[in-house]
Amino acid sequence: MRARSSRRRAFSMLEILVALVFMSFAFLPIYNLFRFGTRGTASNAREVEATNYASDLINFMRDRKATELATVFKDKEGKSKTLNNDSEIMDILRNICKTQGNDPIVPPIEDKGYTRSMVVTKYNASNDKGFGGIVGWVSDFINRRRAVNNYLVSVRVAFSKPGSTNPDDEVVLYTIVMD
Repeated sequence: MRARSSRRRAFSMLEILVALVFMSFAFLPIYNLFRFGTRGTASNAREVEATNYASDLINFMRDRKATELATVFKDKEGKSKTLNNDSEIMDILRNICKTQGNDPIVPPIEDKGYTRSMVVTKYNASNDKGFGGIVGWVSDFINRRRAVNNYLVSVRVAFSKPGSTNPDDEVVLYTIVMD
């Protein structure tokens, strides 16, 4: 009888290293999927928070009337008033609310890297429909209509993406304020 060899066949170190390299290439796309998914989730969370900050101001302005805004924004038609930071915005909101004797209920932005700005543009109602406005005036007199002044309000909230230091993304919301 022939004696069996007690030596088994095994993988060499080189074969194991080659297998590990192929395995790492196979798991690389899965790793990137998790990495980009986490970054996207954080970016979406910041965008939702920025939208909420903008929505707070839009809802506050939507509850106002054009006559309330007329006391603060006395610009001519088509002229815009730009408020570049929260302190300017809050000052204007306080001035608007002075006519009604209450404080604005707009939550301030915490120091999280968001910057808010607001642009208010006044549009005068114009009845000029020809012949120096006579046709529009006569039409409105007969139909008992009157022109309504209105304001276009734009609120912009800029924020930085996760891992970035400068604001490189933004949310912009609009509303129209009229009587």
